[in-house]
Amino acid sequence: MVISDLIQRRALIWAFAQRDFATRYRSSVLGWAWSLLQPLATLLIFAAVFSLVFRVQAPPLGADPDRTSFAAFLFTGMVTWNLFSSFVLLSMSQLKSNGELLRKVQFPAWAPILGASVVQLVQVGLEILVLVGMFIWQGNIGITWLLALPILLATALFAQGLGLMLAIVNARYGDVQYIVTVVLGALYFLTPILYPVALVEDTAEWLAIVVQANPMTWFVSSMHDVMYSLTAPDWWVIPALLSFGVAVFFIGLVVFERSSEDIGELL
Repeated sequence: MVISDLIQRRALIWAFAQRDFATRYRSSVLGWAWSLLQPLATLLIFAAVFSLVFRVQAPPLGADPDRTSFAAFLFTGMVTWNLFSSFVLLSMSQLKSNGELLRKVQFPAWAPILGASVVQLVQVGLEILVLVGMFIWQGNIGITWLLALPILLATALFAQGLGLMLAIVNARYGDVQYIVTVVLGALYFLTPILYPVALVEDTAEWLAIVVQANPMTWFVSSMHDVMYSLTAPDWWVIPALLSFGVAVFFIGLVVFERSSEDIGELL
């Protein structure tokens, strides 16, 4: 039932995607360039602070074990994290912003959320192009890059499912979006984006357990493996990530569908 609804409403999802694409950065001079400037500015700041001040060392590059690139290691993790966090936050904000429309017109409340996520994939694609360019410039190229696609797909499905569930809770309790923002800020530093997992394992055993229990650790570490280290994860990792992502997505969609009948009155 859920899958058939998605297929039948694909034109509606695409209509919301086109609307969001047309309005995002509409009044900005630089337009979509801002979608790259912000993550690149964050990359420069974090790379300078953690590599020069805190002396965090990235693992060896897969194509040349004698070289490392903290900036490439960091940006690989950032691309994966940005995909996750943007889907979660957009799900909550899009449902709120379309409250008035939902009160006037009857349509699935998940349509504008999925439409906005489609547009967000454009930004993710731009970030991936920059990341690929960084690795090509460094000569760190490998066939394992192809494995990044199912990893990013699993990340997007996981984030979308979680975002749909949080959007429903946030519609009823407006404080949720602020709590989620704080939690994501903490979770960012508990995900091996700014440091390799081995660094945590060598520092504190309890902290390593917390980091390993974080689902995003598996997504980010897998991206580091296939893009930076040019090694394939264990055979079961990517199928497990995809299964987990698909399960969370459909659970989130079912929960959202069953809980959104009176959503227009709550927004």
